[in-house]
Amino acid sequence: MIRKPLFYGWVIVATMFVINFVTMATGTLNFGLFVLPMGDALNMSRSQFGWAQTTRGLAAGLSSFVIGRLVDRYGPRVLIVATAVIIGICLLGIGRVNSYWQFMLLFGIIGITGLTAPNSLITSVPVAKWFLRRRGRALAMATAGLGLGGVALVPITQVLIDHLGWRGAWTVLAITFMAVAIPLAALFLRRQPEDMGLAVDGDPVEYIPDSPGSPKRPDAPAPEVTWTVSDALGTGTFWKLMLVFGLAGVAQGGASFHRIPYWIERGFDAQLVSFSFSADAGGAALMALITGLLVERFPVRFVAMASYLGFVLAIGLMLVGSNEFYMFGSTITFGISVGAGMIVHSYIFAAYYGRAFLGAIRGIVLPIILLTAGIGSPLVGYMRDSTDSYVSSWWMILALYLASAAIMATIGPPARRRERARRLPKDS
Repeated sequence: MIRKPLFYGWVIVATMFVINFVTMATGTLNFGLFVLPMGDALNMSRSQFGWAQTTRGLAAGLSSFVIGRLVDRYGPRVLIVATAVIIGICLLGIGRVNSYWQFMLLFGIIGITGLTAPNSLITSVPVAKWFLRRRGRALAMATAGLGLGGVALVPITQVLIDHLGWRGAWTVLAITFMAVAIPLAALFLRRQPEDMGLAVDGDPVEYIPDSPGSPKRPDAPAPEVTWTVSDALGTGTFWKLMLVFGLAGVAQGGASFHRIPYWIERGFDAQLVSFSFSADAGGAALMALITGLLVERFPVRFVAMASYLGFVLAIGLMLVGSNEFYMFGSTITFGISVGAGMIVHSYIFAAYYGRAFLGAIRGIVLPIILLTAGIGSPLVGYMRDSTDSYVSSWWMILALYLASAAIMATIGPPARRRERARRLPKDS
């Protein structure tokens, strides 16, 4: 029996897994651990930290329109090498800042690169371009790097802060990130299978779906749906997805950043909180893997709806929680919901609109997600500063997630005019 050679798409997946892992060192999930020590040293308020997150998110949103097209055209190899260098230098600079405006500037530059943005185009779009039938599991494996990176790097960050101070912690994280991401991207990343003479999913080249003159076979995959950017913009589905992701973006931006200081202010030990958020990330990694299989078997909109309801439960536990059981229950539930949501964001546009213009299409959507997330972070900061409590913020966020779940349940695949219709793969 002749064994088929390893499909290079799995090399792409493995590389993106590791790169996603180390992006968790760049002030993403672990950023909340810096709030108290940096706030004391630089005299920064919670709303100012929120605006720093907003600046980073808005910068990523503004650049995503261009980045999406660059990923479609050139692939991730050069982009990740260049952005990793920029991010590493900025992180080194953050470890040496002495004023708020310096921190804001460096955080904004990190955002422009797009690599550390939620559901980053640079790490997710290339994976989607290498797979069709196995897209869900491929995205799940690559995305799991984010969750496992959080499992490892959140508590490590707290250890670094405890032993080296917040400045030393930023320095170590910067060096670690560059040492891993730059060589891996340069050595292994490629744009899409066709550039290497391969077919999507590792199929024989002669069976590339819809390739001119390719023979047909009984088990050949269904033709892949292909939408141009203008066609996608003309569908109601696209705008309904924008609405849902916008509402959830406000909630996500407000909840993600402020949960760590919330629990610390409730009297929990900072190291224990870091362990709970490590469990949060572990839940995200596990659920990402599970969701990758679920979206290949069930309508993706219902998977998305379930993730939003998970957020509702997590916020509810925060509102009533008074001990470690509630804290760990909330953070793990939140992480599970994040893991499902990460796959949904990366998968749904590829499933509904195809991979040919995926970077450009998601480059239009991502600014809305990041803009709304940017609104949520300082909004919750202001609400907390003005009331000296997070309670009203959590109720607002809970309502936004409920609305997102209700709307998402109604969003099926877009319909095309009969004369231009092409069958969708079985994924939604």
